[in-house]
Amino acid sequence: MEKKKGSWKWLEKFGAWIEKRIAPPLVKFGNQRHMAAIRSALIRIIPLIIVGSIPLIFTSLPFESLANFFAPVVPALNTLNGMTMGFMSLYLSVSLGAELAKAYKMEPITAAMVSLACFLITAAPIGDGVMAVANFGGSGMFTVFITTIIVVEFMRLCRDKHIGIKMPEQVPETISASFSALVPMAILLVFFWVISVVLKFDLTALLSKVISPLMSLTDTWYAVVLCTLFLTALWFVGIHGGSFTVWGVLYPFLVAGIAENAAARAAGEEMVRVFTEPFVFNWIMVGGVGFTLPLIAIFWKSKSIRLREVTRVELAPGLFNINEPFMFGIPIVLNPILLIPFVGISVFAGLYGYILTRVGLISTTFVQTPWSIPPLIGPYLSTGGDWRAVVAQVILIVIVGIMWYPFAKIWEKRCIAEETGVAEVAE
Repeated sequence: MEKKKGSWKWLEKFGAWIEKRIAPPLVKFGNQRHMAAIRSALIRIIPLIIVGSIPLIFTSLPFESLANFFAPVVPALNTLNGMTMGFMSLYLSVSLGAELAKAYKMEPITAAMVSLACFLITAAPIGDGVMAVANFGGSGMFTVFITTIIVVEFMRLCRDKHIGIKMPEQVPETISASFSALVPMAILLVFFWVISVVLKFDLTALLSKVISPLMSLTDTWYAVVLCTLFLTALWFVGIHGGSFTVWGVLYPFLVAGIAENAAARAAGEEMVRVFTEPFVFNWIMVGGVGFTLPLIAIFWKSKSIRLREVTRVELAPGLFNINEPFMFGIPIVLNPILLIPFVGISVFAGLYGYILTRVGLISTTFVQTPWSIPPLIGPYLSTGGDWRAVVAQVILIVIVGIMWYPFAKIWEKRCIAEETGVAEVAE
């Protein structure tokens, strides 16, 4: 036992060093006000994106008989898609304005309205009596980030410097809040009007030129590998890598990718984005981070009491991509025996899904599905009913199970030995 503990000492020291030196700045970055607001705002509009992308399944069914059956309602379904995903940047501007305002303890409704108005002026100025709505979809997301942050920060500055119309205390709070926002609102609207209409500066086009290379960079096989390595490495030492580091930075690009694919699908164009949120949960995080779903079958009848009981607890959450019981109950965290499969399998699975998608053996994801959607259902729905994606995931689960098996059995023997030793001592 002492020898075993000694062999773990270096890893415990490494974990302690990570927690002391690496974790604090990562946590600080993840909790940074603007990053947190963007993350929360995107999460709030995900239900709209999910509902709006589902009609795309019925507009491009793989079977001719079904396609003909739904053909009469396709225009109506396209309307549902257009009014949700097609206007997602409008909803995002409202959501982000409210979230950032709440972070500053400001009145969220006013901030949301001003954010929306400034985004409309910037992204869709009226020309010849017509408003262009092309930037209301995923292409306007990054414009929303810029305009909304400027709006809320300026309104905060005006509040802190007492710039505005102050009403007597007898005036109702709602009216007082409206008048206090009048001056900063007017300044902001005129500011964005001058930039967009008078100077004819197209912020969305500029951001598109800047963001397009980043979108392409985050949609490569090496981006999949690096993000997966970073995510699993952080989780291995007990740091929730997804919530405040990798996911915080990557999430806007993943959402923009699925929106771009959905728009391309609706227009009958080629879908080019592989690395999307559904892709992550179809191939990399099946059962949770580290692709731990096969461990349920491996440990279900384990002779180790601990592993068997933890697996019973993990069964239901694992089917919905939640694996904290495994991470801290087996444990996988800071477990040197399970380090290689935990990190290596995730990278392999990501490359597996990326290559199959890129070469056209399975369809690209274009339907936003919840991250907690069970295996097999997720790849089927997110690819618009591509049965090949389901078969590919079944094959991957089997392969990953084989890869996990020898390492899992080594750890199981350790656990049984520990439990037997404890029992003998008790006797």
